[in-house]
Amino acid sequence: MGCRKNLTRLTLSERQAFVNAVLQLKANGGYDRYATMHQGGLNHGHFGPAFFPWHRELLRRFELELQAIDSSVNIPYWDWTVANLNAAGTESLIWRDDFMGGPGSGANFAVSTGPFTGPAWNLRRNRFDIFQFPGGGGTIAGFVDELDYTLMRGLESPHGASHSWVGGTVGDIAFAPRDPVFWLIHCNVDRLWAEWTVATSGQAGWVQYAPASGGPTGHNLNDTMWPWNGGTSPFGILPWTTVPESVRPADLLDHRALDTLYDTIDPPCRAIKPKDRLPKEFIKERLPKEFIKDRLPKEFKERLPKELIKDKERVKERLPKELVKDRAPKELGKDRDPKELKDVREGPKRFAREEIGPFIPEELRPDLTQAALGFEPDLAELQEELMLRAEELRGGGPF
Repeated sequence: MGCRKNLTRLTLSERQAFVNAVLQLKANGGYDRYATMHQGGLNHGHFGPAFFPWHRELLRRFELELQAIDSSVNIPYWDWTVANLNAAGTESLIWRDDFMGGPGSGANFAVSTGPFTGPAWNLRRNRFDIFQFPGGGGTIAGFVDELDYTLMRGLESPHGASHSWVGGTVGDIAFAPRDPVFWLIHCNVDRLWAEWTVATSGQAGWVQYAPASGGPTGHNLNDTMWPWNGGTSPFGILPWTTVPESVRPADLLDHRALDTLYDTIDPPCRAIKPKDRLPKEFIKERLPKEFIKDRLPKEFKERLPKELIKDKERVKERLPKELVKDRAPKELGKDRDPKELKDVREGPKRFAREEIGPFIPEELRPDLTQAALGFEPDLAELQEELMLRAEELRGGGPF
């Protein structure tokens, strides 16, 4: 079957494909049969436990007919609890002229815009504000928190509120499927049921479906459902009156078993986040070192104030001497001739001890042996000097 998406995620081609398939199904007579089935199923598929499975089967068969026309098509859903606007908030994505058309207008509330206009459709809708929406998210959240199917199926009530908000054709239970927005509403109902099943499955107190027996005919877990069982009340529908099928609520509890997937809960269809679209090697933390310009080792960054890391020159000036490669001695300064700096940097290579010996050649050294402070001082002279100094300190000197 494929992925059922939020209508806001449809591409232009997906939107056009869905509309075109619906128009073709209408033209070949297949569309109106679903409106007839829904009208006959007022008691079979409404106001009881089978509401969810009965509409799931109706959606599934309708979608298969659309896919027979265009295999790429899936029914989108309308989450009516939020605004369905474009990113700028300037356009409604559901009530576009190339999708569901707009609200009703004039005295008779007729739909006059979009692809589903004219006598063949004869649609009516309320004159609603396209930037508004039915809401009810809080009410829905309360129902989907329940663990018992009997309590969860209270969702039928807010679903009805969305029908009434649009109003007109889809607001009349007997004729609702004649407006294509019906399928978007019920696709959302089916999504909520699927989400509830996935979220609560296996929890203590979880009741997947009830009743197993003792309920109205067609609503028990293993009852077959009209019209697929060939029943004739309130009327029969071909081909099932001739070749009946066994379609029970028990057969429809797992949406995945029917090859139906939703973009909110099924991994193959999940909405992709922008970060997930990037290959890992392009995520900043995963970049190879050579792609990070002027990157410093981690231990350098920890020693420096944050504001210095961005300034390459200042970083270099603040680094310890031993970490700066070929750093010139500070005393040379910035004004020294570049050649001199080069000579200093290359000093260890040019003046290697093994090549020229001591740094000052022996022939250039001064002769210190004849200096006043030679290595053999005159002791008598030193003794006399000390005695004179002592006399001065006692106050008996020549001064």
